[in-house]
Amino acid sequence: METLETQLYGIAKGIKQGSFEVPDVGDIVPASLMLQELDGLLPIGCSYMNKWGCEHLGTCVEEINELGSLYYDRYFVEEEMHLAFEGIGNYLAEGDFNKQYNFFQRVKLYGAKDYTWFYTVCKLLSGKTDTTSTNKLVVLSSPVMGMDKLITRVNKTLQQDTYIRSHYRKFALLTNREKEIISLLANGRSTKEIAEQLFLSPHTVSTHRKNLIGKIECHSFAELLRFAMAFDLV
Repeated sequence: METLETQLYGIAKGIKQGSFEVPDVGDIVPASLMLQELDGLLPIGCSYMNKWGCEHLGTCVEEINELGSLYYDRYFVEEEMHLAFEGIGNYLAEGDFNKQYNFFQRVKLYGAKDYTWFYTVCKLLSGKTDTTSTNKLVVLSSPVMGMDKLITRVNKTLQQDTYIRSHYRKFALLTNREKEIISLLANGRSTKEIAEQLFLSPHTVSTHRKNLIGKIECHSFAELLRFAMAFDLV
């Protein structure tokens, strides 16, 4: 499951950088890919669902928006969605674009008698228009049995950076403070400058630096800078 999370991180980064658009990804993944529009950090409607998602649910974006809350009653298990909504709400409230939120859910596919288990990963995406900043929520849901196929196909088609895949686990384990210090180090700040900016003692910053070297295994400034750039910390 961790690999799917890594893939969505790479997809979101590619979209943010303009390497490709959501429909480009939606056309190739054998899974449901949805884009939820946000007002600030509050969901206000679905603006995109790929062909795979629409066909397997037997619906379309227009119908999803027309159904409103009935959309969840039609396709999902009520108790599971209450928990998912709570988790997504907390995730959106936190507003950390470096993190993702994931969960398992059962989905009633078109024409099916029984529910199918899906693994869903949500990723906040920040964008800009000419005048304002906009937030969106990218939601990637794959049948649990189709996980390997999804990962392989995304890897081959998008050719995601192997560096992100091999280092994502280290990034995911970092605390917010550690990410902050990496960002400052990558921007050339000294231990004294970091201590003053974060209201910490130089000794505490030095301890953080020592721990970070072991944690992310970057033993030179060039390695640290590459790590920071890969995960948008600089």
